[in-house]
Amino acid sequence: MKCLRDESGQVLVMTVFCMAVLLGCLGLAIDVGVLLRAQRNMQTAADAAAMAGATELFYNGVTNVDARAYAAAKANGVDNTVSGNVVNVTLSPTLAGGSACSSCVEVQLSTPNPTIFMKTMSQLVFGQNNYNSVNVSALAVAGAPSTTQTCMYVMDPTDADTLWIHGAGDINAPGCAVYVNSNNSGALCVTGNAGKSTAAVINVVGGQDSKGNCKGDPGLPVNTSAGVQSLPALWSAIPSDPTSKCSSVTDLAGAGGTLAGKISGPGYGNYACYTDSATGKKGAITPVNLNSAQLGPGNYVFETGVTVSGNTIVGNGSGTTTATNGGATIIVTGSGAFDSSTATNFTVYAPADSNAVYNAIAIYQPVSDTSAMMLQFGSSSSYFMGTVLAPGAPITLHDQGGAVNAATLVVGQIYVNGTVNLSSYSSYNQSTSPFRQVTLVE
Repeated sequence: MKCLRDESGQVLVMTVFCMAVLLGCLGLAIDVGVLLRAQRNMQTAADAAAMAGATELFYNGVTNVDARAYAAAKANGVDNTVSGNVVNVTLSPTLAGGSACSSCVEVQLSTPNPTIFMKTMSQLVFGQNNYNSVNVSALAVAGAPSTTQTCMYVMDPTDADTLWIHGAGDINAPGCAVYVNSNNSGALCVTGNAGKSTAAVINVVGGQDSKGNCKGDPGLPVNTSAGVQSLPALWSAIPSDPTSKCSSVTDLAGAGGTLAGKISGPGYGNYACYTDSATGKKGAITPVNLNSAQLGPGNYVFETGVTVSGNTIVGNGSGTTTATNGGATIIVTGSGAFDSSTATNFTVYAPADSNAVYNAIAIYQPVSDTSAMMLQFGSSSSYFMGTVLAPGAPITLHDQGGAVNAATLVVGQIYVNGTVNLSSYSSYNQSTSPFRQVTLVE
């Protein structure tokens, strides 16, 4: 009976029992922690794969979307060629709200992850290896349903001073960003009395020149080491040689090289092509002169360049937007250049139609044409409801008497010594804007 009343050793029993419970909790915590870490890694891989696929879709179309997504997933530890790993890529998925996103890419990932505690307990309790591993999965959707607020793109990839804000230069663009594509350490130059700009930020792939007179303060934040960008994929259908669309060319030599007065134009989406063969001297190129002209909807190709004078309006737009099946595009090709420095007022309303070849483009100069473009000089003023797309051309905005009012500038280089007023084209034409931003959607 004394033996039955002896309570010695009970602490040891309770200790063993509690240690077993504590070790079990520790093992479970380790397994859960490992799996949570694996899930975070999987989500990172899914995000990277979706962004890679969406970026490829945006810039280059559908052909290599899967390959880009697989490569990004592999770089983040999920190789779809390894047994057990699953990488599913879906184009144009249906989002959580039930709407389809044609610009989006969905990526679903799954991979087995080994366990410690659950495997051991399965063997001890059930005598089976039911939980040797647990599949961890993640899903991400990326695309370009939203629009960027960038209003100026300076696309020269390597040169110094590709954006030069000089003297009293003023980029008046509240809420908009400026992007400089050059990887040069002196891509941005700010000199003189500059520093009154009101844009949200200047993003530069390279940096700001810190030597000599170029180290001025632009008056707004400058972010260096920005990512390299390309032109929107929606403009990939633009002909490399727009003159190939000219079934006939009107020679204005007999009219003094001038288009004046009201001209109905070729009609929306159609082409009217002009040249001036009255060279004056051998080998010279004489631009066509738009002198107080009113041009209706259409695409106007000027094979020897174009100058603008007087009060000229193109596209016959009204208000601040251009309706579908309206608007016009000025196209400068060959060795010609565009010059509106002698205009009193010059206005272009671009097409606002995502199916149009020149959607959102007010003035177009192919990247192969590096002729300098003069948008402003002296008291001239210009207004573009659309984009000045001249990715290979140096652009000049000079003197203080007038101003350029543009929705978006996409140019090779830009020299600002005047006032340029920029706004987001997307804010006027949200549904048809080509300025899409690739982001994570889900």
